[in-house]
Amino acid sequence: MTLDEAKKVLGLSPSEDPAGHVEEFTAARERIAEMVRNASNETIEHRYQYSLLEFDKALAVVREEIERKRREKLAQIMILVPGAVAGHQKVSFKKPEVLEEKEEPKAEPGKTGISQGSKAEEADSKTGELEEILLPEDKPSELPPPPPTKPAGELGKPATAPVSDDDDEDPEVEKKGRGRRMAGYALIILLLGGLGVGWVYTRMEAERKQRNLERVMLLEEVGAQMVEARRWDEATQAYSEIADLDPGSQLAENGIRSIEVGMAEEQRQFVGYWTGESLAALEAGRIDEAEAAAKKVLKKYPEEMEAAELLSKIEAEKLVKIRQEWEGKIRASIESGTWSEAESALESFSSELPEDPLIQELGDLIAEKKEQERKDHARARELAEAARLRDQGKYDPLALEWMREAVALAPHDAEMKALYEKLASYSRTLRIPEDFKSLADALGEARDRDRIVLAEGSFEAGVVVNSAVQLEGVGEGKTILKMAAQEGPVLTFGPGSKGATVTGVVLQHEGFDAGTSRYPVALVRGSEMEFSDCEFLEASGHGMAVVDGGHAIAQRCVFRTNGWDGAAASGAGSRMTIHECESTGNFGHGYEIWDGASAVLSDSKGSRNSRNGVLADSAAEGIEIRGGEFFGNREYGIVLNAGASGKVANNSCYANMMGGVVVRFAAISMVVEGNRIEKNSGPGLILEQGLRAEIYDGNSSRLNSGEELMSGVRFDE
Repeated sequence: MTLDEAKKVLGLSPSEDPAGHVEEFTAARERIAEMVRNASNETIEHRYQYSLLEFDKALAVVREEIERKRREKLAQIMILVPGAVAGHQKVSFKKPEVLEEKEEPKAEPGKTGISQGSKAEEADSKTGELEEILLPEDKPSELPPPPPTKPAGELGKPATAPVSDDDDEDPEVEKKGRGRRMAGYALIILLLGGLGVGWVYTRMEAERKQRNLERVMLLEEVGAQMVEARRWDEATQAYSEIADLDPGSQLAENGIRSIEVGMAEEQRQFVGYWTGESLAALEAGRIDEAEAAAKKVLKKYPEEMEAAELLSKIEAEKLVKIRQEWEGKIRASIESGTWSEAESALESFSSELPEDPLIQELGDLIAEKKEQERKDHARARELAEAARLRDQGKYDPLALEWMREAVALAPHDAEMKALYEKLASYSRTLRIPEDFKSLADALGEARDRDRIVLAEGSFEAGVVVNSAVQLEGVGEGKTILKMAAQEGPVLTFGPGSKGATVTGVVLQHEGFDAGTSRYPVALVRGSEMEFSDCEFLEASGHGMAVVDGGHAIAQRCVFRTNGWDGAAASGAGSRMTIHECESTGNFGHGYEIWDGASAVLSDSKGSRNSRNGVLADSAAEGIEIRGGEFFGNREYGIVLNAGASGKVANNSCYANMMGGVVVRFAAISMVVEGNRIEKNSGPGLILEQGLRAEIYDGNSSRLNSGEELMSGVRFDE
């Protein structure tokens, strides 16, 4: 800082002498210092401190200038003073004649840069004579000895010392005075050196504080910006440096707290968003997405327990999904009889989940079905041989029925198909579309025992069958009979159709009727007839309905995605016999027996229905459910609400959502034994109040999520 800059800071004009303002400077500095001490907060204190440092810098420059002038005047005095006198003496000098005599004005108190303790008057550099100097008693002179002088023109010769007013002074006294003067000079030098070091230290300390203040202000701004940008490491570095520069700083403490709050808020937002995404994906069945979202949380915040628990659920669900996929693939191969595919899939399943108990179950099933296929083929050969021996070259309904069963048992045996065609040819065969354009046209000409053969393709139906005809399709889902859902059933069998058969066709509704009176795709009303190898799909009501004392036999049929039950029998005297069928994905029950009807279900399946696998709610005799599998239903596997007599035995009920088997008191007369009830999400066996638990000991209930046996239940509460 220059002198002019310092004067500007102190409020002086460039030409104004600062020596007379020392007391004002001191008072002004004290006022600034008081403002620093009384600042209302740390920020204002820092700003006042900065002003004080600037003031001190300027004041130091001015004081240095005053000191410089003082040293110049002392140097002038030393030139004029030939020696020093101990004590207070009056020293007079004669001024050179070449100089004009001038009286030196005395400095006013407080207007000089020389210490008052010296008691000496300032000498002007242009003044030719110093009138008087008073030196303190018993104190060494502050003036250094004058340099030796030589008269002009006598270079190299000793100069004549100035003549003192006291010519007879003792030399010994002069020697002692000179020693005191030298000691005084040394003391002055030491004092001035100490003052200089102190001044330098003060100035360096002030500059250090100013630099720290400026650095703190910069770091505060950087820290705030880093917090805003959520760059926590850089923000922490900034506030940590503030704490190092200013220990105990409230600014650093507030900054660190803002980082902690910001990081906590960021964590809550991140965890909340991604755990929500993971849970939504899990509920939607998108397992891979759910797993990725949960792992994203744990990668950033490994201690998050909610995400860890969710990931555990995802892993469990992932295993369930893998298990279901392999099970579905293996079971499909088993149903189609492609044993090599089934065994290969089972081997892959075993590699992926080697400890899963389902592996053994599916392995046993493959072996069982292969053995069953062998037995079925052997049975088909027996039936075919009996039909061949009975063949008399004319229509024989018994021989034809044997061959129909033989073909169903061995559908890929070409020899049996040929024999069936031979025996069927003894009756009249009506072909669609070769002989008739529609099924209605063919039925109009058909008589009992006529054979109506439909080619591959889709045909409009909505017809009533009242004759004992044999209706045949190509099979394997290739012949489809359809009807608009709101117009009626695809096929209706009246009382005159006793003995009718339907083989190898698909019965399907077009569209959906949401009304209260929904039609089935197949209605058996007061007739006795048989379906084999048929599919009942997407009916607005039931897939197959048996009413008015009718009796329908269904073998190797599929009832799928129907609006109510897959197959249902209702009304006194109505019966259905279900063998080796599957009812799946229906919006009601898989199979329902109610309102006085009866049924026999053997070796059949009811799976993934919106309600129960089987509901028996009829006070009828002879209800039987045996050898079936009922799994994955949203309510129970089997529910026995009522039954006058009958037997429920050797069935498997597993993986149903609400439980395995329910027995109400009204079904007390039915025998329930030998059933395996496993891995349901609710209780295994549920008995209504009044039923004795020991009667049902013959059933196996294990690995269910609820109680294995829940007795004394009151369903009316």
